[in-house]
Amino acid sequence: MTMRKSSIFKIAGVLLLVFITCLAIFSCARDSVTYCPFCGQAGIREISTYDTATGQTIITYQCTNSECGKKFGAGIVP
Repeated sequence: MTMRKSSIFKIAGVLLLVFITCLAIFSCARDSVTYCPFCGQAGIREISTYDTATGQTIITYQCTNSECGKKFGAGIVP
């Protein structure tokens, strides 16, 4: 009977490890920006600028739709 309990714990541990790994992979995949939040169009382009004083790269996005053209992203916040 103790053999069954230990094998159940091993299987549960492996399944938990697989679940956590899948969760980490899928959360990283959903991190990218694919559309404009203002007009909903899928055409965007990434604009990155490197600040030599701080050594940081600031990434913003701009909508390629001619009617929208808005810039957005965390790099715009002062």
